[in-house]
Amino acid sequence: MLFFVATNDVLSQPVKEIVNKLATDASLKSAGLSFTIIDKASGGLIYSHNPHLALVPASSMKLLSCAYGLKTLGKDFRFRTDLEYTGSIDSDGVLRGDLIIKGYGDPSLGSEMTNGAQDLDRILNLWVDAIRKKGIRKVEGRIYGDATFLSDEGIYDSWQWADIGNYYAAGAYGLNIFDNLFKLKLKQTKQGGSPLVRTTNPNIPGLNFANSLICAGPTSGDNAYIYGGPLQYQRAIRGTIPAGTGEFEIKGSQPDPPATAAMLLRQKLALAGIESRSFAGSLTSNIPEGKRIMIESFYSSPLKEIVTQTLLKSLNLNAEGIVRYCHAVKNPGSKIEDALKSFNQFLESQSGQRHGFIVADGSGLSSQNCISSFGFAGFLQEMFKDKAISGVLTDALPVAGVSGTLKGYLKNSKAAAKVKAKTGSMNQVRSFSGLLTGASGKEYVFSLIINNYTCNSAQIKSKVEALFEGLFTAL
Repeated sequence: MLFFVATNDVLSQPVKEIVNKLATDASLKSAGLSFTIIDKASGGLIYSHNPHLALVPASSMKLLSCAYGLKTLGKDFRFRTDLEYTGSIDSDGVLRGDLIIKGYGDPSLGSEMTNGAQDLDRILNLWVDAIRKKGIRKVEGRIYGDATFLSDEGIYDSWQWADIGNYYAAGAYGLNIFDNLFKLKLKQTKQGGSPLVRTTNPNIPGLNFANSLICAGPTSGDNAYIYGGPLQYQRAIRGTIPAGTGEFEIKGSQPDPPATAAMLLRQKLALAGIESRSFAGSLTSNIPEGKRIMIESFYSSPLKEIVTQTLLKSLNLNAEGIVRYCHAVKNPGSKIEDALKSFNQFLESQSGQRHGFIVADGSGLSSQNCISSFGFAGFLQEMFKDKAISGVLTDALPVAGVSGTLKGYLKNSKAAAKVKAKTGSMNQVRSFSGLLTGASGKEYVFSLIINNYTCNSAQIKSKVEALFEGLFTAL
């Protein structure tokens, strides 16, 4: 499967000059820059600069992950979560057995970030209603969150320690809940003072904090980091929050999301007058004895809607959940390593030959991901040919000056709304991959990846905007 036909010489020279202006900028003297642009209609290669140089793409990875999900599962696919029980229900409504929430990897379950998903309170109420309709008035056994659909690793070995305690690096499990995060409220104080830890939502029993936070200037913003990994209930908080007299909220990753789901259900049942005598916990490998009986299945929004939210808001958990599910659907209980192999094979199969895909996760949080612009743009060209998913991907992409992570780009520019792309950013990394419409009205598929520039964030943004404006005019 070949992507490109011969280069368009009429357009390549002006595009080359525009790209070279950025590539030879003093702040990119020691940087890596890879750029490829293709005529979307004909597949003609317009121009490429260091096309096979594999670089860190950051969150642009999510575009690959979402395309993988759409191609593998279909745009109308819905994640499922089952409510089950073991044992029997007697005439008094006493369940002499266990309640089980069986997850199948839905990353949007009870989500606050994925618009269109049923929020946490709504999904808990649905579960309680289903249990009540089954005639259960008391649970003598335990309440479990069953996450065995996926391995229990959750996070990736290549993720940084400074990230994994924070909400954006919450791992993906067989059972996820509330974006796998908790909200931590802090009582602000004067500059130089230490803010007090107030409450967490959800209230997770056993979660404690070694608090080293300091209040900085009133306009200093959120520079707080929570340190701690899966199953670690002792967390450390470092960094700064703004000084003040009110409350300030930061977000962390839950230590055990399947256990949190079970705990939240138990609390909700108690409020509804349904008693449970034993603890709620996670279930990763030990299956409760006895046959499981279905109470009800619950379904997510269609994948096309989850993809839209994932790309617009750059939601890491959703991207990881999609990649993990695509492998686990035929290999339940599979490990992260196996899911990544399948993902990488998919990318290579769509390119027809290897184009520098080094895959370390599905969200782009890992700095070990490496992709060339040639491979990225070529892959997108193939995806946009597929009428079943091309519209979903195009509509989900952030639009320059309008939406998502590109909303702040090209404001009041003639090129505003002419660039639709998934962005990626981390320290000294910026990437943009998607579609560009030229002044002629023609559409182009492009990928731009920059690593190790030496200017600040505002400056690299300005330089990339100049590139986009030049390309719009030239094309």
